[in-house]
Amino acid sequence: MRKWIWGLLAVLLGATATLAEGPLRIVADEWAPFGGEDLPNGGISLDVIANVLTQAGYEVTTEIVPFERALSGAQSGEYDIVGNLFFEASVDAYMAYSNPFYDTQVRFVQRAGTHHPFETIQDLAPYSIAVGAGYLYSEEFDTEATLNKVTVTTVEQGMRMVAAGRVDLTLDSVDVLNFIINDAEMRLGAQIEILPFVLATQQIHMAVRDDLEGRDRVIADFNRVLAEMRADGRLEAILAAHQY
Repeated sequence: MRKWIWGLLAVLLGATATLAEGPLRIVADEWAPFGGEDLPNGGISLDVIANVLTQAGYEVTTEIVPFERALSGAQSGEYDIVGNLFFEASVDAYMAYSNPFYDTQVRFVQRAGTHHPFETIQDLAPYSIAVGAGYLYSEEFDTEATLNKVTVTTVEQGMRMVAAGRVDLTLDSVDVLNFIINDAEMRLGAQIEILPFVLATQQIHMAVRDDLEGRDRVIADFNRVLAEMRADGRLEAILAAHQY
């Protein structure tokens, strides 16, 4: 009986210690519909991550910052968790990935009425391609040195450059591309088109910095509650709230 009581007390004290460490600082970049200051609950990623971790018993804070700052902030200890992540070995070197909570395709965009034929990444060499600063698309594309990549700050900026004929192509998650095209205020719908070529099918994760105390526990709790929410429909309800 005594062992059972002390075991229960240890569990309760462990839970209290988790909460006493302070809120987990979650960050994502401006990447609608997955992240954005003006989106409901900060967008899909912040909404899912915050919901899952809150239901797992953690206190959280959320913030939207540029992508490069999110990664550098995780490395410096300014942030604990980064959302909006494809799996990338360079990030995995200093962060631990959760199970994914969303699947998306990475596809290219060209100006309506133009023709830029290609079948492989190497075929893209003749074209100028707008890419986000620090963005990760696929390992092969990211490391291909022969490509003419033009760095931009946001996906929208790259798409506007395509529409204006300043670059030939840009690329991103098809969910992000469609969100921007369907935004009437941006007026890009008739000016650009998404190509059928799929560069990669990517899964979206969160990741926890390696030097966070209790990192493995946070990941395990997130994965457990995410699976529960996927099974009972709570995850689907969150995603449905972000339809565009």
